[in-house]
Amino acid sequence: VSQQLTGTLALAVFTAALGSLQMGYSLGVINAPQKVKRTIVHYYYWEGICHEHEEPTDASVVMYWSLSVAIFSIGGMASSFLVSFVSDIRGRIKGMLFINVLAITAGLLMGLAKMGTPYLMVIAGRAIMGLYCGLSSGLVPLYIGEISPVKYRGAMGALHQLAIVIGILISQVIGLDFVLGNDDMWHVLLGLSGAPAILQSLLLLVCPESPRYLYIKLGKVEEACKSLKRLKGDYDTSKDIAEMQAEKEEAMNEVQMSILRLLRSSVYRQQLFVALMMHLSQQFSGINAIFYYSTSIFQTAGVGQPVYATIGVGVINIIFTLVSVIWPGASVHWRDFSSEVQRCYGSTSPAGYCNWHPYKSSECHFYNTSNPQ
Repeated sequence: VSQQLTGTLALAVFTAALGSLQMGYSLGVINAPQKVKRTIVHYYYWEGICHEHEEPTDASVVMYWSLSVAIFSIGGMASSFLVSFVSDIRGRIKGMLFINVLAITAGLLMGLAKMGTPYLMVIAGRAIMGLYCGLSSGLVPLYIGEISPVKYRGAMGALHQLAIVIGILISQVIGLDFVLGNDDMWHVLLGLSGAPAILQSLLLLVCPESPRYLYIKLGKVEEACKSLKRLKGDYDTSKDIAEMQAEKEEAMNEVQMSILRLLRSSVYRQQLFVALMMHLSQQFSGINAIFYYSTSIFQTAGVGQPVYATIGVGVINIIFTLVSVIWPGASVHWRDFSSEVQRCYGSTSPAGYCNWHPYKSSECHFYNTSNPQ
């Protein structure tokens, strides 16, 4: 009975995953058609950055758009260090509600960019959205992991990544020229980045707080039991409470671990190395560059319809992320992971030498996307 799936649990996981979907949308939405980028740069010039009638060059388009892309990552990197602080001080539910203020603010800045100083509002909006995504990338999987039954924890944990890639695909589809990816509607396309935060904020009001947070951090036994029963149904919570008590005692007996102490510790060195290599291999796979610049990459490679090729990348990414949800143990073995890295390298390396055949280059990018890590 303790492994029962309930409507409340499904609602809580769905609500949390909206934050991941919003993160994915924000990652993919900046990958707009080149002519839209040029239109926005025209706004930059109209604001006095350059002479009134001077035509923006390709270099200026790349520079200003790259700043809009890079500021997002800088914001995310800075706020990621605050995940533990926000989650412990505010709690999981209130923490997600708190950071939604950032997402809504960012969406308003970008959505209303035409009414103010466009280049400042877009860049500021992207920076604030980066702050939100850095916090959300820690709070969402933390909450989902703490409320999920052990039996389903792997599959439910993978929903965080699945929601991200779904958000990326949604942004790619909405970013089509005949939808919102055009000169007139680009600000709406960017402004929708904050829309999921509104829905999530409403749903979070009816979601239970994490039982682990209530018991281990706050020591509220009765509230933790009520939360467990809301999530798993009416059952004997004594086993789960005993597990949390053991975890609490173990945490109290452990020495507080700072980042510097963790780096110096020989006890955790191997685990730390493995964790770092897992994350580094994902970042250096080039997948983020594909999500940010795939339309430009395919266009440069000579693909006739680069926007649709980008959507193809998003579809393949969702399909192979679904594998990790349906079969959560498929990617946890070191040999499997190592072989995926080798395949990723094998697909990425030839891409730079395939300009003579654009669709061969595209195949390399598609294959790289199909190797989720």
